[in-house]
Amino acid sequence: MRLNLHSLLILFCFLATSSVSAQDVHFSQIHASPTILNPAMTGLFIGDLRFIANARSQWQSVTKGYKSIAFAVDMKVYETNDGDFVGGGLQFVTDKAGDLDFKINSVGLNISYLKSIDRGRNFISFGLQNAFVTNSVDYSKIIAFDNEPAIQNGSEGKIKYVDISAGIGWFHNFNDDYAFHIGVSINHINKAYVSFFDNGYNDSDVYLYRKFVVHGTGDLKINRKSTLKPSFLVADQGPHKETTVGSFWKYRAGKDNRQRKPTYIYFGAWIRTHISKENFTTDAIICAVRLDIKNTFMTFTFDATISSLNKVAYGNGGPEFSLVQVIDFKKKRRPAKVECPAFLY
Repeated sequence: MRLNLHSLLILFCFLATSSVSAQDVHFSQIHASPTILNPAMTGLFIGDLRFIANARSQWQSVTKGYKSIAFAVDMKVYETNDGDFVGGGLQFVTDKAGDLDFKINSVGLNISYLKSIDRGRNFISFGLQNAFVTNSVDYSKIIAFDNEPAIQNGSEGKIKYVDISAGIGWFHNFNDDYAFHIGVSINHINKAYVSFFDNGYNDSDVYLYRKFVVHGTGDLKINRKSTLKPSFLVADQGPHKETTVGSFWKYRAGKDNRQRKPTYIYFGAWIRTHISKENFTTDAIICAVRLDIKNTFMTFTFDATISSLNKVAYGNGGPEFSLVQVIDFKKKRRPAKVECPAFLY
């Protein structure tokens, strides 16, 4: 059987990634995808119900690149007499890449518990996620010069598995002007088998690497109009290690300081680096603008590749958009004994 050069390149890349645990679906907006970042963030917002949508496109100059879409809904399920509560939510993620239409589809159930330690200054949250995941690839898109199949001894081009993650977070309010949170999550605790080819061997390279994430955000009020919101993320997944560090500048629009839910505009920038045994590389510069109008939060992000990979990306980078909508039900409800930290997003 003969394959043209383009198909050989695609097939080589596919075989390499199908036998090695790949990096997870990746969003640059660590503020706007909290339940993906850490299941302990489920239900942690001021309001009754929250909808989150994320869309990202990257590497479109290299074949079909990556297209990632995520959707989540979460809420407070039960509140105790002490002001603690249980949160719950659903999360949907789909990712598509390359000429072979490699797809990852995930449906996850999240549950969390927020414990108020001293009624407003310190909180600890715990979270779990149980997800059902399918991976698929379309072998028919491998172009050959004859009628022989490009993939033999086969594979159906689809695998299914359960994926378990967990996380914890600590939130501290110094006062009305200064606060921070820090969280730790562990993904792929059960290390699912992800090979398309069942060869009967117990090869560690075809199991998902566990991913360890440490992340944090601060809320530092400068004056009545301006607030700095620095944030960081450190992720370690097998050979993939990265850090993201930067900050939002948040500005309160309008002159009426008595508004209960004023309009805010944000401008932000982050630097993402990649760490390996051989070197330390600055991978991308991430720029973002965000607008908060009452309970609607919209963010547009663009990350520009500045590493040597920019020769392939041609400066196209990765545009990303997110929409967060919080809903307060009109029915009257008793005031919360302890308000959730307001700086989470």
